[in-house]
Amino acid sequence: MKIKIMKYKLPAKVLLAALSPFALITAVCAQTVGSYQINGHIEGLGDQKVYLSRSYSGKDLTDSVVAQNGVFSFKGTSPGTLIYGLRLGKQFMSVAMQSNEHVKIEGVLSKLNEVVVTGAKEQKVWKEWGQTWSVVSGRAGQLYKALDSIGEKGDRTAVNAEFEKLSLRLIDSVEHFVKRHPSSAISPYVITDRFVTYPNPEKAQSTYALLTVAGKNSIYGKELGDALKVGAKTGMGVKPDFTIPDQNGKPIKLSSLKGKVVLVDFWASWCGPCRKENPNLVKAYAKYHDKGFEILGISLDDKKDNWLKAIDADKLTWLHASDLKGWKSDLAQEYGIRSIPMNFLVDANGKIIAKDLRGEELEKKLLTVFK
Repeated sequence: MKIKIMKYKLPAKVLLAALSPFALITAVCAQTVGSYQINGHIEGLGDQKVYLSRSYSGKDLTDSVVAQNGVFSFKGTSPGTLIYGLRLGKQFMSVAMQSNEHVKIEGVLSKLNEVVVTGAKEQKVWKEWGQTWSVVSGRAGQLYKALDSIGEKGDRTAVNAEFEKLSLRLIDSVEHFVKRHPSSAISPYVITDRFVTYPNPEKAQSTYALLTVAGKNSIYGKELGDALKVGAKTGMGVKPDFTIPDQNGKPIKLSSLKGKVVLVDFWASWCGPCRKENPNLVKAYAKYHDKGFEILGISLDDKKDNWLKAIDADKLTWLHASDLKGWKSDLAQEYGIRSIPMNFLVDANGKIIAKDLRGEELEKKLLTVFK
């Protein structure tokens, strides 16, 4: 059982990010543009540089100042509630801050988890989620250590069962949090982080429904709503279609493969978990291709040579296509691809009948389709 830690998805059912929720991320709420001010005094910081960062509308913005005996300040404008990341020396913390707020940060560098933040309305809610997440991620760390001690060839059944329990616990934690804070800017962020980035469409929809009008109409709530609409394009029973260039630059259309059972597989040469999954695809392709099974590999590479070398090295003899735009791929944007490997299986009529099939799951599904 693995935990997703990068932009690609490891083969896991327990989808727990390795990064603390206090890492630099974005949560947004009110759409009123206004000024903000941060005044900080961190003992032990000395005259080190302090970095203030945020991510908004796909852009990362960074500001910096040099502290004077631990004292620093920032001023700027904000479109609404954002999570601002602060790098203090080699340590990090974050602040949930709305526009038109004056925030004060006081504490000791060696104990940033005990820093007192005043003047930031959403900070209390953000901290509450951080505490919830710490419990879950702490347990995940213990289970990973258990897996390391067992080794690759050991019996992992008991530990994997504990991961499954932890996955359910995480889902319950998100639902409980959103019910407690349906109007908060933090809730749509948590839903996106847990159920969109790590796809769980049913829970994403059900928790989105728990948000109040204020939550849904926040900037991040609207982004979540848009993400759910995009996700519906790859829902069960949907008939997707698209055109994308193959290795030779010639257009290939998904609907041109009608009559075959097609696995549309999003991957990339740089994606370790994708490359580890490729032998399973090779095995399935060899077994079922003559029966009408096809694979259309959609690469999120941006360098053609790397893409083609990976195809050759992994002996991937099926159809391949890419617009070579990496994560900015038009197709990835249209279908809301936020992590790889990701795939969906369409039947002979072009209708999606399964998603995110890995290893034995792909084999079992194809067995039922072609029996």
